[in-house]
Amino acid sequence: MKRYIITYLLLISTLCVLAQKQANTWYFGNRVGLDFNYSPPLALNNGEANSFEGTASISDNNGKLLFYTNGNTVQNRRHDAMPNGIGLRGDISSTDNAVIVPMPGNDSMYYIFTIGSAMEEEPVFCYSIVDMKADGGYGDVIVKNILIKDSVLEKMAAIRHCNKRDTWIVIQHWKTDEYYAYLLTPSGLNSPVISSTGFILSGTVLNSIGTLKFSSKGNKLAACHAFDNDAVQLMDFDNTTGVISNSLVFYPNAIPHQNSYTGVYGAEFSPDGRLLYISANNSVTDPSTLYQFDITSNNAATILASKQIIAQTAPWFAGDLQLAPDQKIYFAMWKDTSISVIENPNTIGPGCNFIFNKIYLGPENSNPVQFGLPTFLQSYFDSTSNPYDFGRTGNCTDLSVSFLLSRLSGIDSVKWDFGDGQQSQVLQPTHTYTVPGFYDVNLIVYKIDCSGLYDTINRKIWIADSGEFLGADTSSCNLLTMEIGVDVIIGVNYLWNTGFTGSKITTTGFGDYWLEMEQNGCKVRDTIKVSPRPKPTVGLGADTSICRYKPVVLSTASSNYDSYLWSTGETTPTILVNQAGTYSVTVLQNSCEATDSIRVSPGDCDVYIPSAFTPNGDNVNETFGVIDNVAVQYFSMQIYNKWGQLIFISNDIAKKWDGTYKGKQVPNGAYIWMMTYVNRSGRKFYEQGTVMLIR
Repeated sequence: MKRYIITYLLLISTLCVLAQKQANTWYFGNRVGLDFNYSPPLALNNGEANSFEGTASISDNNGKLLFYTNGNTVQNRRHDAMPNGIGLRGDISSTDNAVIVPMPGNDSMYYIFTIGSAMEEEPVFCYSIVDMKADGGYGDVIVKNILIKDSVLEKMAAIRHCNKRDTWIVIQHWKTDEYYAYLLTPSGLNSPVISSTGFILSGTVLNSIGTLKFSSKGNKLAACHAFDNDAVQLMDFDNTTGVISNSLVFYPNAIPHQNSYTGVYGAEFSPDGRLLYISANNSVTDPSTLYQFDITSNNAATILASKQIIAQTAPWFAGDLQLAPDQKIYFAMWKDTSISVIENPNTIGPGCNFIFNKIYLGPENSNPVQFGLPTFLQSYFDSTSNPYDFGRTGNCTDLSVSFLLSRLSGIDSVKWDFGDGQQSQVLQPTHTYTVPGFYDVNLIVYKIDCSGLYDTINRKIWIADSGEFLGADTSSCNLLTMEIGVDVIIGVNYLWNTGFTGSKITTTGFGDYWLEMEQNGCKVRDTIKVSPRPKPTVGLGADTSICRYKPVVLSTASSNYDSYLWSTGETTPTILVNQAGTYSVTVLQNSCEATDSIRVSPGDCDVYIPSAFTPNGDNVNETFGVIDNVAVQYFSMQIYNKWGQLIFISNDIAKKWDGTYKGKQVPNGAYIWMMTYVNRSGRKFYEQGTVMLIR
């Protein structure tokens, strides 16, 4: 018996980041894109989103493209314009010209929010609605260009409400310090929450250029104010109330922009929300730059002092920045052939690993990359927005189990129910079970982001029996089939070394058989050896003979067997037999049996003749002759009366004289007999005598 226990550490895949795939397909620039359903992402050149700046796209929960837009035209997944999908009031020269937001509570309806270009003097903020059930599942724009707000900047960002259902869409009002936060609910778009913070934007409409970006966790908001302002505004956002506050303003560029250079343009937060990346364009003498800031201090001077130049060069013009599903930040550079990437955006300084022109998108003469990248509902990139989960560590057979959460952020408190009547409020507890078995573990995670909201997670865990569940090694007397295995346990998968997947197997020969049982990554294995068992041997010896009054002893020659059974029904090691015949015995030892038989034949026995007989009709001693039918080769008997007259003759040893002659009784008295016979060995015998007849 060999037993293997496969230990494991967090063997449930749910402890990995459960990527949200709605942002997996990007289209931007001059008809190019990226497909994040592949790793590394696959370059796309089949799009129709020709845009100088912003775009938006949306995929389903599995990462399959649904539709995309350049703010003016909506393309379905066949890259055809949707019905009623031309003429949206976004603009290909607007920084955040569009964002697509699912309608809360409806999996087939989507809002497209659009903002026009600063070239319009005062851009407007509108929405349109796409029904993905229309046009055979390719979508139709069923509502278009509903005005929400006029006189806005080219800035728009979207983030989930803390209830994880509704969505905030935030814009900035032109020539004021006001930010408008609109909450999209199943009932529609609510009246805005207006926050006055920062400084008043005025001057040329070009000053409205620059992105507005949420951190993926939704607690921070960054605005790039280009041209005359050349400033970054960092704010707090309450995704419960929609209030924007605590505005910090700092100026990344040591030398303000010159001429037609935009100054600050793109912004993106690191996935952990600790760092802020800003792209800026200044002048020929002060080249375009990619900055990194540590924003954890919440102090403008300290943030500015933390500035790190991640990349800087004169030939390119810095465009937008966008966090991606792979938790990297992608960087667009105007008229470039490739997209650049910040590989480790959570790392301060050069360790963030900026790779220039990492993914090739198209030849230079096609200008594949422009200023913009898609604008998304930024919550898609928040790994902490995934549902909570838990796993266990250690050995499958350990009664003591340590439970670990998939993540610790955003938790107010927890409540564990271990399935055995015991509970705990320890964040990551260790619990000891008393017996192996299956247990339904229930975890309630109370969140800190929205009062009263919680996640409930149920998992069945298996504490495997550490014993030898196949039992001890066994043996068999013959190559006969035998059943080995365990009773079925619901939820457990079985695998034998033969490939069979049932809980029990019928053996086909001697050898080792192992069974592996698995449940949720926990595996145990046991091996049982089926060996040949030594068979007993029994011998009754050679066939023998028997004579009357001389019984024969039949013996197994051993008294060490577990049991005996003779053909006579006797159960002893030896028996006595008194007559010829075939006799057999079956012995049993260690559940294995053996049988032998012996033939007992009539032997060369002495012939016995009685001295008297009484043929009087009482059925006792009625005849005279050889007492036993001894086996002979030849036999002859004659009987004479006292006058010498022959009254009986026979050559059959079995034939007897009944005391008559010619059918009449002879008188009482003495009669002479003479007998000649040849036995089985060929010896000839002659005998004579007298017999008394008495009636």
